Amino acid sequence: MKLSDSLPEALRNTRAVDVLERSLAQNRLGHGILLHGESLASLENIVRAIAARLLETERDPFEHPDCFLLRPSGKARLIKVGKTEDNNTMRKLVIDIAKSSNQGGRKVGIVFDADRMNSASANAFLKTLEEPPEGTTLFLLTTRPYDLLDTIRSRCLNFRIPSELEQIPHPEWDAWVVDYRDWLGMLLSGPNKKTIPHITIAAYGLNERFQKILAELTKTAWAEKKERLPEHITSDEKEAMEVGLSKGYRKQLFGEIEKATAQFAREVEALNPGELPATALHRATEALERAAGLMEINFNQVAALELFFLSSLRIWTR
Repeated sequence: MKLSDSLPEALRNTRAVDVLERSLAQNRLGHGILLHGESLASLENIVRAIAARLLETERDPFEHPDCFLLRPSGKARLIKVGKTEDNNTMRKLVIDIAKSSNQGGRKVGIVFDADRMNSASANAFLKTLEEPPEGTTLFLLTTRPYDLLDTIRSRCLNFRIPSELEQIPHPEWDAWVVDYRDWLGMLLSGPNKKTIPHITIAAYGLNERFQKILAELTKTAWAEKKERLPEHITSDEKEAMEVGLSKGYRKQLFGEIEKATAQFAREVEALNPGELPATALHRATEALERAAGLMEINFNQVAALELFFLSSLRIWTR
């Protein structure tokens, strides 16, 4: 069975899948693979399908005795180097993949959210990547590839995996985008004594609705994912996985906001050539990236998005 046959339709026939397919067919996949993109769900689907091919199993490869998984744990969602006797640590992964195969075939090691490795775990992984055990393929999955050590990235084959989702799977998201663009229109028209209260209330409303949509997306996805988890997954690992899901959706939503902002700017430029400086869109994108960056260091999510709306007020007001 081809790799693409195991994947959602949205991921088939992409360049990354085509290269991976040919590498698998020629047995030239390499020992270190970095899969990165905006959707953790897409990355997991890809690695699950590849692992099944490598381990020659029709069952869930994550349950295979020669497939070793490592995920962030704890509230800080870190991948720790840990001790040899601890589960879900880098030392445990390194020891497991160094052992002989349980079933005499290949071994697969998968590090989810690899950007969450601290310096000790990253260096421990680098040593293994430099001298990988025979018959072992190591996968790193991340939405933030440039947070990894340069020395790790350079030793891996890099594949950018597109998102499976062409649209945000929430019935209220399209209406949110429409109202957001209308709000930008109010800013561009120029606030006055009558419109300032509406602009302020609308911004708080957009923020509240954003949080609600994100929470519901995460809740639905987590309920489905939780049903497929192995029994040995700890509560700390589950908590970290749920947080990771939320961050993945948040990144997608922010990407949609960036696209909506760019579309708004293009339409304004088309109607009023020369009136909208290119720097306005650039500044708005920077403000959105700044808000996303604050959230990555655990800044309050509501406050970070509020900061973006306040920045937008200054950027788009004539």
